[in-house]
Amino acid sequence: MSKEHLVWLKSYLEENYNKSILENFLDPQIVEVIEGKVIYEMKIIDRHCNIYGYIHGGTLASIADVVMGVSCTTLGKRIVTTDLSISYIKNVNAGSTITAVGKVVSDGENIMRCTCKIFDEHEKILVQAQASYFVIGSFDEVNPPKVK
Repeated sequence: MSKEHLVWLKSYLEENYNKSILENFLDPQIVEVIEGKVIYEMKIIDRHCNIYGYIHGGTLASIADVVMGVSCTTLGKRIVTTDLSISYIKNVNAGSTITAVGKVVSDGENIMRCTCKIFDEHEKILVQAQASYFVIGSFDEVNPPKVK
């Protein structure tokens, strides 16, 4: 993919994350978008936490799926998740900042495979995940998803 595609993709995502979709709840900040890889940061607030005050596993799974899925779009592919496996290693509470790194490890014509690692602000690993994505088309300026 071209540098122009990556610049367009980052701009498109930032604009659409302000709408009422999952990313609006998560409020991730895009740190880096390069071919086959994305890095997001996210400030953990009370709404992301479980009854014990720690980040909810579903919140971590969601951010992992988002960064892995977006890493696929950096290659111009529109995808849907077919499976996701996640290992929870450590937890954090509200007030912490996490960093999620999504990478494409296999760029198939029909199936893509990705990995994700999520770290706390001390670079301690919180989560390791992997997922498969089914390619349903292209994702570019001509074919962006329609977000309502």
